[in-house]
Amino acid sequence: MSVLQPFRRAAAILAACAVLAAGVVALVAAQSQPARAASIGEFTLASGGNLDDPEPIGATLGIPGACPDVTIEDINWNTYLNVYVVKADGVEETVLKAVGNAGPYTQATPAISLTAADNPGLEARSLADIISGDGTYELRVYCVDNYDLAKPPGEFVPGNPYWSQKITVTGDTWVQGEGAEATTTQLAVDTGNVEPGQTVKLTATVTPAEAVGSVTFRDGETSLGQAAVTDGKAEFTTPALAEGDHDFTAAFVPANTAEWGASVSEPLRLNVLPVGSELQDAQGQRLPGNPRLERGQQVKLVVRRCEPGTALSLTLGRNDTEFPDATADADGTATWATLTIPEDAVAGNNALIWSPACDGESQIPFTLDEPSGTPSPSDDPSGDPSDDPTDDPSDDPSDDPSGDPTDDPTGDSSGTTSGSTGGDTTTGGTTGSTGSTGSTTGGGLASTGSQIALFSGIGAIVLVAAGIFAVRFGRRNGLLDFGRSHA
Repeated sequence: MSVLQPFRRAAAILAACAVLAAGVVALVAAQSQPARAASIGEFTLASGGNLDDPEPIGATLGIPGACPDVTIEDINWNTYLNVYVVKADGVEETVLKAVGNAGPYTQATPAISLTAADNPGLEARSLADIISGDGTYELRVYCVDNYDLAKPPGEFVPGNPYWSQKITVTGDTWVQGEGAEATTTQLAVDTGNVEPGQTVKLTATVTPAEAVGSVTFRDGETSLGQAAVTDGKAEFTTPALAEGDHDFTAAFVPANTAEWGASVSEPLRLNVLPVGSELQDAQGQRLPGNPRLERGQQVKLVVRRCEPGTALSLTLGRNDTEFPDATADADGTATWATLTIPEDAVAGNNALIWSPACDGESQIPFTLDEPSGTPSPSDDPSGDPSDDPTDDPSDDPSDDPSGDPTDDPTGDSSGTTSGSTGGDTTTGGTTGSTGSTGSTTGGGLASTGSQIALFSGIGAIVLVAAGIFAVRFGRRNGLLDFGRSHA
């Protein structure tokens, strides 16, 4: 009896489907889990430099670990290193190729020469050919093969590892690291009116407040001193200031120039001048503003900032007392050494007034009390005649008829009825909450591929199992007899 062909074809078809499904699983798994380059640490650089230097990233670098210990026949990935610059769009550009003077790189190597003399066949490109514009750029060091100087394939070195480092470009120069964070400094003074011999407190505010360092305070080109920055502020009290203009600045000096940038405040000008005018007592002590004076008191008046040689007249407000004139000296100061407040000066707010005005100022105010002998309103004569005749006749006839009938009907009901009805009604509501259900959809190639791989794998297993069962069933029942025929 011959083999039944339908069963043989069915088993072959099932086996082919199983192989196909397994292939799909492998393909999808490969697509859904792509090999990605991954940083495994930082390499070190010796220094910064210019973008157009013949040694693009300095004389040496150091790697903190070993290259992959993989050798296939005579190919390995621990003999040479390549250095790449990652551009703003993520594209890697080779800057150094075939750095091999310290190979094989089977361990951490702190000092690898990057000079052409130490690396026969070294290929170098200028950073200026790759980098354009200020900013922070990433450098990557890869271990490459000893034939094509190519990165290792994922099946031999999974993850395509590399060491990274950042450089910061400013103009045509670069430094290692992400660069110093910029700072700003502002300066303020605690007062606006300062006289010669006085001190002021200067306050510098540094932003960001986290910046670590100190502030140098200057008066023009003269350094006054330094103060540490705490919570973004530094304070300093000046020495006694001389008369004239003072241009103060505050310069932030970072503790770590690689972390924080230096900054200088705008100049803050302070005019240190004597007061325009002042009153002094008989002992030569300056009196406070708007002093309280007495009649007959002797004072000294000093008026400054006048035009030298100017004659000034002086009067007292609301009084006809005549004072002698004074002439401003070479410094523009006019002085009345002795002035007596007249006895008939008007009490209250008053002022000494000079003419012409000096630097826009023409008077100095003071307050004068009332004369001590002036009667107060309570001392007015109070002996006004109080014996007004009060004997008005009080015996007016009082016999008005008072017998008015009082028996008016007063039948007011004294009983009161009151009633109150009260009913509180309470209305209540019930609140219900509705819940919303959200669905999250997510997926990329990896997620979708994993799902396809799962179902394809299950299908493959089912198909293989069905094929095995069909073959075994056919042979057991004589339906399949590979290479034999039945009579």
